[in-house]
Amino acid sequence: MPELTDVQLSAGSSAPLEWHDEVAGTNALMRERFVDQEERFVPFHSIATGSQTAGRGRLDREWVAPAGASLAISTYLEFSADAARESIGWVPLAAGVALRDALVELAPTLAEQLSIKWPNDLLLNGKKVSGILGEMLGVVDGGERFACVVGVGVNLTTPESGLPTERAIALDSVSVEVTGRALAATFVRKLATRILELTATNGDADAAGLRADLLLHCSTIDSDVRVTLPGDADLVGRAIGITAQGNLEVRDARGEVHAINVGDIEHVRPAGRIGEGE
Repeated sequence: MPELTDVQLSAGSSAPLEWHDEVAGTNALMRERFVDQEERFVPFHSIATGSQTAGRGRLDREWVAPAGASLAISTYLEFSADAARESIGWVPLAAGVALRDALVELAPTLAEQLSIKWPNDLLLNGKKVSGILGEMLGVVDGGERFACVVGVGVNLTTPESGLPTERAIALDSVSVEVTGRALAATFVRKLATRILELTATNGDADAAGLRADLLLHCSTIDSDVRVTLPGDADLVGRAIGITAQGNLEVRDARGEVHAINVGDIEHVRPAGRIGEGE
């Protein structure tokens, strides 16, 4: 049985946090319970573990790690049908901002080292320390509300066997020790704050202050990027902004601006390296 605690949210309410010794995948478990068992979660109900054996990220990439080396957490969210039209695209971005908020609260020395890579990675000194995956679950209340889950994986420590790629990094590489349980609770609080601010403005990320905070910490902006689009088409250009819907704006060599809502992003060169005379 999982260990169940309540996370006190800034709105004065609370949300259950389940800590499991081990699960195959936190997103998959929440989906199974929501879809197959028809369980109705309260908003911000979270499932977390320090041992995920068959997790996955975007594009079905594997996300697994030895027990205790990482945190995997999935959080249930709901939006009214009206708010969902403007808010759903911001879910992984809000999670990235909230995760950065949580880590900086727990380890203030990280403030200058963490950045957000659009749309779903948190970088530590330019390397991936966390991946984020948002997924739709379905509708509730006869279609009046939409349910989704946002899953986050964070590398806490470096396994003896090393991390899976040289582009990955763990918190212990910069002498930061954060427990999975402490990070899980802090992240849920920060995420709830960001999502509640977003829904209070009916999905207006500018009014909620979310877009400004994302732009402040997003290392993708002003970088040259290669975007692998569905169908394996490539778009190469300069990332110049983020739209009100959370799409990445990329200007190609001809000066045409493309709004990207899905795609695999590679930072070709960091901000300011080329095109400085434009």
